[in-house]
Amino acid sequence: MATETTHPSREEVFDAVKNLRRRYVLYYLQRYGGPVDLGELAEQVAAWENDTTVSGVSSGQRKSVYSALHQTHLPKLEAAGVLRYDPDRSLVEATERAERLEMQLASDPQTSVRWHRLYLGLAAVSLVLLTSVWVDLYPFTLLSGVQYALVVISVFGVTALFHTHDLRRWRRRADNAAPDFILELND
Repeated sequence: MATETTHPSREEVFDAVKNLRRRYVLYYLQRYGGPVDLGELAEQVAAWENDTTVSGVSSGQRKSVYSALHQTHLPKLEAAGVLRYDPDRSLVEATERAERLEMQLASDPQTSVRWHRLYLGLAAVSLVLLTSVWVDLYPFTLLSGVQYALVVISVFGVTALFHTHDLRRWRRRADNAAPDFILELND
């Protein structure tokens, strides 16, 4: 088991999360944040595994997942340093290391736009535009530097609004869906 002074290696973390049930646990913890009751966690994992809703999970399915999480999966994830598990209180909580795990839904490649590339492109265009204004290059002298700065800020603001809308729409599509995702460790 990992202690506060030893940090599991990248390989240990990936080994711990190669099991789908453990990835479900991490996804649930990241999605809902804060300490989570083991019973609640087991119900949701059982629902995803059985392609049903939480209310559609049988007591046998829930008990099977609960036992496996308690005995095997949560201790393994705790040893990898990605969660804290208090078996006496039946509480599970993600660690800071888990927050650095980037989980992306692999089954939904249409999160619509590659936002990071759009922002990089906008930054590059803005840099060229504002540099052209700064060196008084025609036709960029037609407006003042402040006016161009307002245009740049407005374009970034509108883009951020669209990004927010797209993210909310994507989250609504992903609600209650079993996570099928790609995992990256951002160290």
